[in-house]
Amino acid sequence: MAENIQIINEVTLSDTDVKCPGCGATVKYDPATLKMLCPFCGASRELPQPEAGAVIEELDFNTAIQRASVNWGSVRKLIVCANCGGQSLYDASQVSGCCPFCGSTSVMPAAENEQIMAPGAVIPFTVDNAKASSCFVDHIRKKRFVPKAVQQCKLENFVGLYLPFWTFDTDTVSSYIAKIGFEHTDSDGDTYYTYKKYKGVRNEFIDDIVVYASDKVKHPHISKVQNFYFDRLVPYKPEYLAGFAAERYTVGLNDGWERAKVQIAKKLKSEIGEYERKRNRGDTCKEVQLSTDYYNVKFKYMLAPMYLATYTYGNRTYQVAINGQTGAVYCDAPNYIWKIILFILLGLFALPFAWGLLSLLLSALFGGFF
Repeated sequence: MAENIQIINEVTLSDTDVKCPGCGATVKYDPATLKMLCPFCGASRELPQPEAGAVIEELDFNTAIQRASVNWGSVRKLIVCANCGGQSLYDASQVSGCCPFCGSTSVMPAAENEQIMAPGAVIPFTVDNAKASSCFVDHIRKKRFVPKAVQQCKLENFVGLYLPFWTFDTDTVSSYIAKIGFEHTDSDGDTYYTYKKYKGVRNEFIDDIVVYASDKVKHPHISKVQNFYFDRLVPYKPEYLAGFAAERYTVGLNDGWERAKVQIAKKLKSEIGEYERKRNRGDTCKEVQLSTDYYNVKFKYMLAPMYLATYTYGNRTYQVAINGQTGAVYCDAPNYIWKIILFILLGLFALPFAWGLLSLLLSALFGGFF
């Protein structure tokens, strides 16, 4: 099936929502207070929070091309990195000299005839820059065999951005054959299994299957810290993106759905196998063959917060990823475990020599006893 969504490059609307009503300066979203904040006069404005219970619309998959919004609520430009292929959306007035994913300065505007579907929901940043830096230091402190001097390293190329995700809901009807194993013991005490096949039909509603909507970014640590609380979504407002970049999705709606179906099949096979094992008092489930029909498919396109950074220790640069909602951190770090291993190996090699030297010494002192 052809890709449902064609995407837009720039949407021009009033930018009054990101201007301070008091002094006219540009305001930004502040993760520390969860408000829009003016850095000049201090004026602030509340934004909707997850616990407020605002309704986030789920779009019908089959009518997506008619209903999908391309309204980002402000003028935005698409920047493509020639080094890593990352594609980021910025405020049109914002000047960026480097890629947020790899730090390369080889960035250029994308073709203006592309369209970019606007998100329907967002997980706002709740960790600000200072807290993110503190989380990094705490993470380094907990690592073993890391030089203490690493804790003093400053985060560089520090950038906050929103990552793209699809979520899918669907009703399913599955016909299946489950192969259940039963354990036996022979006369020699050896264990063996016999297997029986059980057929059935399962109806199940699948809720919020999450698919990361990018294949371009090669950052090594994003996947390690992208365990977001997706139940804390709020309806998308352009104010949340003020001061942040947003990664453009490169896994389209149809491709995202195909990946979601792989997750759904794995989930259904696991549940069906366990159900038939227990129902038939089996000991194991060897395999489940499955055929599934999907209907009433709904989807959401949403953004989730992430900080990316680097730090330098010695003559090497290390990459860092920090979850902008939970503060979870993952990064590489230098360590001196190789020194410990080398010391042990030298000790092992030196041990026979040491024993030989000790024996000679003791023989010289006590004669033939050694």
